[in-house]
Amino acid sequence: MLAFSPVPIEDFEEVFQLTKLGLHDFVDAVFGWDDDMQRQRIRDEYEWRWMHWVTLRDNRIGLVCFKPYARALHIHLLLLYPQWQRQGLGSQIMTKFHAQAALEQRDITLSAFRINTAAVALYRKLGYLVESEEPDFLLFRRSCK
Repeated sequence: MLAFSPVPIEDFEEVFQLTKLGLHDFVDAVFGWDDDMQRQRIRDEYEWRWMHWVTLRDNRIGLVCFKPYARALHIHLLLLYPQWQRQGLGSQIMTKFHAQAALEQRDITLSAFRINTAAVALYRKLGYLVESEEPDFLLFRRSCK
């Protein structure tokens, strides 16, 4: 069964390495990747309490970073280790979010790099609609009410 558990601050380097593993190619193509800048971005843009390890049967399979707002739950990051990708786990994780958001009468918002075609396809398949577009990003919303 999938579960979320808070990420201890001592795991910062593992969070960074998984973020690099999952986002490097997209960030590099759009902005250029710089390790120091990305480490600082993680420190500055995300509150640590938003970070959660995703586990499956005691195996750490990935990371989610999400922030609750009054009317929506915003997913900042959803990253899986490569060996856990393409097994339907991303959809299962999102289904957990959908159920929680429905209980709380919230929408879910998130963004994806336009060039991350796998993520864009997943979110469209799960019923997300493009709320706005930027040159390099699509901003999605799904009502779970």
